[in-house]
Amino acid sequence: MLTLDSVWKSNSESPPDFILKNCSFSFRERSIYAVVGASGIGKTTLLRVLNNLTSIDRGRILLEGQDISMLHPSEVRRRISMLFQTPAFVGDSVRENLDFAARFARRNDTDFSTLMEMVHLDHTFLDRTVVQLSVGQQQRVCLARTLVTKPDILLLDEPTSALDDKTADGILELVREISQQEEFLTIFVTHRRSHARKLGQVILEMAEGTLRSLS
Repeated sequence: MLTLDSVWKSNSESPPDFILKNCSFSFRERSIYAVVGASGIGKTTLLRVLNNLTSIDRGRILLEGQDISMLHPSEVRRRISMLFQTPAFVGDSVRENLDFAARFARRNDTDFSTLMEMVHLDHTFLDRTVVQLSVGQQQRVCLARTLVTKPDILLLDEPTSALDDKTADGILELVREISQQEEFLTIFVTHRRSHARKLGQVILEMAEGTLRSLS
C-alpha cells in the first residue's frame, strides 16, 4: 500500500503556492488508478513525491507503513518505478538502458529477452540503438526498463501524450496486461479522461491540491 498522509507540497515560487494541500489518500495493492486533471495542476509533482524524487513540505509518504524519506534511495527506486512522459535514455542501445536500470535491482538476474517479450518487442531490439526506434517503440523500451528491478509499484506520467491514438491504445493495453500479470499497484496520470477510462480501475481527479474519487 502507498499512502499520502496529510501531504503539503509547494512550488518554488516566491511567495510559494501549494500544489498539494493536506492531501491524504491510500492506494491499494494490485489496483490500477488513473488520476485526471488539467495541465499544470500538479499531476507530475504528485508522482515525483510518491517516488521521493521531490521532497514534501509537511506530512508523510508511506510505503507499507514506512516513511519513504527514511528509506535508502536505491530501495525506493527498486520498489517504485516511474515511466516519464517523454522517452529519455542513458545510453545508445536498448541493452545499455536496461543494464543501467539493473544497477538498482536487488539481484542481477533479469532476463532482458523476456522483458522484450513482455512489452511486445522482439529480442533483437536489445542491440538496436534507441534513435532507430519509433516513439511508440521507445516508450515500450522505457516501460521494459521500469520492469528491470521487479518493482511493486509502477508510476506513469502521461506516457501516451505524444502518441497517436492507435499507438496510445496499444501502450495502455500493454500497461494493463503487465500490471495485472505482475500484480502491480499502478498509478497513471493523464489530462485525457478517455485514456483514464480505458486504463483505470479507479479514477481520481486532482484539483485544489487534493484527490477525490470519480469512480
